[in-house]
Amino acid sequence: MDLDQATAKDLLKTVIDGFEEETIATAEAVTLFLCKECIASLPKVNLPANIMQAVTALAAKDDKLTDEGRLTHIVLPQEEHLQRVLIAGMGAGKACTPNNLRKAAGIAVRALAEARVQQAVVVAPLLINPVRAHYLAALGEGLVLGGYKFNECKGKSEPQPELDFTILTNIPDADKVLAAAQVQAEAVCYTRNLVNRPGNLVTPGVLAEEAEALALEYALEIEILDVAMMEAMGMNSLLAVGQGSIHQPCLVTIKYNGAGDAPYTAYVGKGITFDSGGISIKPSDNMGEMKDDMAGAGAVLGALRAIAALKLPCNIMGVIACAENMPSGSAQRPGDVVKAANGKTIEVISTDAEGRMVLADAVWYACKQGAAKVVDIATLTGGVIIALGTETAGIVGSDAALIEQIIAAGKKAGEAYWQLPSLPECREALKSDVADLLNSAGREASCITGGLFIGEFVAENTPWAHIDIGGTSTAAKTDGFKVKGATGFGVGTLIKLAQEL
Repeated sequence: MDLDQATAKDLLKTVIDGFEEETIATAEAVTLFLCKECIASLPKVNLPANIMQAVTALAAKDDKLTDEGRLTHIVLPQEEHLQRVLIAGMGAGKACTPNNLRKAAGIAVRALAEARVQQAVVVAPLLINPVRAHYLAALGEGLVLGGYKFNECKGKSEPQPELDFTILTNIPDADKVLAAAQVQAEAVCYTRNLVNRPGNLVTPGVLAEEAEALALEYALEIEILDVAMMEAMGMNSLLAVGQGSIHQPCLVTIKYNGAGDAPYTAYVGKGITFDSGGISIKPSDNMGEMKDDMAGAGAVLGALRAIAALKLPCNIMGVIACAENMPSGSAQRPGDVVKAANGKTIEVISTDAEGRMVLADAVWYACKQGAAKVVDIATLTGGVIIALGTETAGIVGSDAALIEQIIAAGKKAGEAYWQLPSLPECREALKSDVADLLNSAGREASCITGGLFIGEFVAENTPWAHIDIGGTSTAAKTDGFKVKGATGFGVGTLIKLAQEL
């Protein structure tokens, strides 16, 4: 079968058409992405005879050859050189999903880089079927995301050899599919970079500067509210969190208009650039990880970057609440009462429950600017890790249809979500004896009560959903398309959601 050929120089940057059988034979390396059912389709991709014989023989002897996450290396003589062949397993049956291809691509690209391969042909029998553009996109994303490295803080980083891919596919407009996949993957990497940077390099002001640079690059409308402007609007909830730091808080709004007069959907991100816990200070062990407490804001900026680059036909308003939560003589105290911009008063039980407080004023401001829907995303609680682990984000909200859209978008992006119940008892637990609300209702159902607190500041009858990425924003180890450190979780979902609006 004749296949179109997409060649990606430096991963996915250049795409050309055309296919010659000798492309596989002359390649430095060949990567085969196989599920169990793909073995029968191998003859259709015109592999050189010795590769075909070797893979068939291995499959006959090893029934785990195509297991999810399995990577098998062989070296074969090919014309006048030795050729490395990597077989990347994707599973079998229902496990043979775009996300498993995305994971397998991440594993394979790291193996190729470790072997210092400079040019590889990619063969996936799944891509023979012209209707599987979503598999091709997942493959492209995995190759970029799995090869990600964060070296900014090293004194001297070792240069990596250039790695070119030739992707064989029968999918129409493969170049466009891969170009879009690259935009999305690069947006995730952009967010990973922001989140991986330490708190001394990313302050509230720096986060605002990143937003300004993004707005300038894509000609987006931007507004930055400083302390005086927020004081004038009564945003005392956000201001209270940032008052203990020498780095002043700010509230940034970026608007992307790709759909004329259509209403805006607001993406609201928590941008706590470092979270010491404030007066309710965290234990010193692993406190350095709290540089990732701006991952929600990072996800919003990353998503906007891709949405603007792809010129999606939607209107998105990005709002990021930027502050640093530090203990000092000017910091807020447990027991303080502050009035948020919507007039509700908050009793501060814990200064370490600060994310919901900055988001309270941020979602209110999004509604004030006319947002028809509000989605907030935040590393809000550790409780979500207890409830759902580190692979699944939690959702609470007021609108079932919006929540279902987010979950469906996440499935396409390879990001998992679980809806948590908005129980009346959890709302009741937020009531204060001395103010309208408590900023913390304790450990019980903390990921639910934290989200419901934010919902108290969303305009009535406005569809709203809260995404808690407290367990998914970073990875403790490298696996699949995730690399140890920041994951960029949520970026893909917000992009896919924008495509559906």
